[in-house]
Amino acid sequence: MSLALAAGDAAKSWFTLARIIDYTGTVLFFGGAAFLAFLWPSGANERRTARLLVASWLLGLLGTLAGLLMEAAWIGQVEPGDVDLAVVIPILDIPFGRAWVARGLLWVLAGVVLADLLRRGERAVTSLPWRVGAGAVAFGVLRTSGMTGHAPDLGWWAQVAVLVHIAAICLWVGGLVLLLLGVLPLRDLDTITEVVPRYSKLALGSVTALVAAGGVLAWRLNGWRFDTDYARILLIKLALFGVLLAAGLFSKRWVDRRLATATSVAPFARSVALEAVLAIAVIGAAGFLVTASPGR
Repeated sequence: MSLALAAGDAAKSWFTLARIIDYTGTVLFFGGAAFLAFLWPSGANERRTARLLVASWLLGLLGTLAGLLMEAAWIGQVEPGDVDLAVVIPILDIPFGRAWVARGLLWVLAGVVLADLLRRGERAVTSLPWRVGAGAVAFGVLRTSGMTGHAPDLGWWAQVAVLVHIAAICLWVGGLVLLLLGVLPLRDLDTITEVVPRYSKLALGSVTALVAAGGVLAWRLNGWRFDTDYARILLIKLALFGVLLAAGLFSKRWVDRRLATATSVAPFARSVALEAVLAIAVIGAAGFLVTASPGR
């Protein structure tokens, strides 16, 4: 293997890691913000949720910057540590590069949204200007996700499917993690009884949209082929998703049957924790998928 190819493989590995970090930040930040805005506004005053949103914003911003640099190294076939302006500037003249720059600027705007939330708490997330601003930034970040993957080659309808797919993941998984790390540690049954049924309905709708959009994209990108790396990664992702869905169904059944009379939410908390771990694994598989060629 030539030195250039070896350098390109190293850059691809780091690029995959950057995508996983970027996706994780995107899901947790915008899913968490939506959870606060529509399901649990008073949670914006909690330190736990504030720390989670700050951490997820940093993941999104750093993942995006690293993604731009590592894609430049991958395309330029240079070692990740050798990336400089001479390698990055040519990337800015192609659609992928411009999409990465736009994504980075949008994450800066997301920082403004976050700063207002940290300053005003519940008053921010319940105000129309904040919701409009946060929604506009979220749309921009989710839109650029489709512009930096495989979907640009498939036409506008694939872009819509990607947008729906990622938005559904954000609402489901981002809300799930905020539920686990923000709501459940309070051990306040009144809050849990109020918030969890609302989230359960949102999660059900999100999973339905996720399956529909994901199925269309998987079929269009891979068809019925199972002999490629892309297909094998996709099957792993689907297997993880199946287990995640089973855990989610257990949680929903517990909510429907036992939440109203529960004196302890420990079984539900364990199920949600399992869902969160599996969800992060699914996001990791998505990071590998976006750097794999559907034809190989």
